[in-house]
Amino acid sequence: MNKKSLRERVLHASIYEITALGITIPGAALLLDHPIGHIGTTVLGVALLAMVWNMLFNAFFDRVFPPRLPRRFFVRLLQAIGFEGGLLLLALPFTAWTMHIPLTQAFAMDIGLLFFYLPYTYVFNWAWDTVVTRYLKSKTIHYR
Repeated sequence: MNKKSLRERVLHASIYEITALGITIPGAALLLDHPIGHIGTTVLGVALLAMVWNMLFNAFFDRVFPPRLPRRFFVRLLQAIGFEGGLLLLALPFTAWTMHIPLTQAFAMDIGLLFFYLPYTYVFNWAWDTVVTRYLKSKTIHYR
């Protein structure tokens, strides 16, 4: 089966964002020397935006590169760059507004976060696909 259910897409996006929030909120507060609550509000808003973008982008991506088929380095790199690049464009005005900073400063901050998120997205999607594929294979074997 090469289609992902809505349930899997929501689970994928939720686990991705919860894990990322646990890393980025304290890290960004420390690096940017802002109160954790202020950073947390901005990052949480971007995370909610990212969850919606995650499901939309990956639904499109899965049509071009079907899931459950091997995805080599280049395909995974395209997935990470496409997702993060699109999110950057969507999140930039929101970040500037919530942090009360100019777009140029928000862009610099978002580029800094991209240094974390790009490899994180690549590794998370590789791990997710590996775990889910193994799970589905083991489930199929047990039903035979």
